[in-house]
Amino acid sequence: MMTVTMDEQQKLKALIRYYIDEENKVEKLVDYLIRHETVGLEVFAYLGFDKMDELMFQPVSRRTFIRRMPFYFHKPSKELGDIAELSQYIYYSLEFNKSNYGEQLEDFYCALERLFYDFEIDVITILNYTVKQRGRVGEIQPIYNWLHYLELAQKLRIEEKTPTRFIVEYNNVREMVGLEPIIYEISEMYTGEYIERYGNRLRMDGIFPCDHNNQPILKWIGVRIKNSKRIYVNVNDKLKGSLFVEITPRTKVWGLNVYGTDEDGSDIWYDLYTGPLLMEFDHAVIKDRRVAIGMTQKQVAEAIGASSRTYQKWERGETTPDGHFLLRLMNVLDIKELSEITKIQDVDDI
Repeated sequence: MMTVTMDEQQKLKALIRYYIDEENKVEKLVDYLIRHETVGLEVFAYLGFDKMDELMFQPVSRRTFIRRMPFYFHKPSKELGDIAELSQYIYYSLEFNKSNYGEQLEDFYCALERLFYDFEIDVITILNYTVKQRGRVGEIQPIYNWLHYLELAQKLRIEEKTPTRFIVEYNNVREMVGLEPIIYEISEMYTGEYIERYGNRLRMDGIFPCDHNNQPILKWIGVRIKNSKRIYVNVNDKLKGSLFVEITPRTKVWGLNVYGTDEDGSDIWYDLYTGPLLMEFDHAVIKDRRVAIGMTQKQVAEAIGASSRTYQKWERGETTPDGHFLLRLMNVLDIKELSEITKIQDVDDI
């Protein structure tokens, strides 16, 4: 049993009263803490509170319990600005079926303690700031990113604790200390589709970091764009929305990891759009396909209604078949997609 003086008891009561407003429960908790060095789940039933889920609480030392009372006894209030609760982070983000669940829970509570005690941020802000920034309830990773931002900002003597556009300021401080920024990849719009065309304009959806002029910061976005006429965004206050590209005949767009990473986990840039002036007839393909199906040049030429001389020029790359003959070639050589018979200019030439 812990030996405490009357003065220490009064200080403990004063602290507990800040989180529990019923005097009889205050007295009971002080009595419990004096008698126990380790606080178990039963303390909540002992105090007459609703049963605490064991997923949210595991036995902790007396000192740790006291430090975490601001979170254990927080009562969400929409009037005070609460849109998220402690339980949502734990239920939605922690993997309770994993053997290291206890470590996950402890890491989360330690992060909350650091935000509260080291950076002096109130509980309502802690539970709600990243939700208001991201628009998703219960995501723990943004909490960890925020804590990391605060640690870096402290070293850089940046005083802003809750920047209006967190993802932008977080990447700024990461780059200031020499860390790689977070790259925001575009989202799937439809099944397997990441880009949509409207006339001379392309659209992609996702989260798009923007500067103070609301211009997209492309180095932090998982797209590469060359030879566009204009690039702009239409996003909400969480920087979620659409990126638009006004195209030219030589515009090229790639998307980062839209169809998955490489086998070793490394990044892959996939072609999403190629302007018509970047596409060329691949004369080597028709020869390869002709040989594969066992036809002579003369046979192919006769099958499509062209002269042997004209066809030979196509195979040698001296001339290019027009649309009329191209369709016939694809049919005879069993080429199903136009992409099979075209090649794209080398990226360095764009």
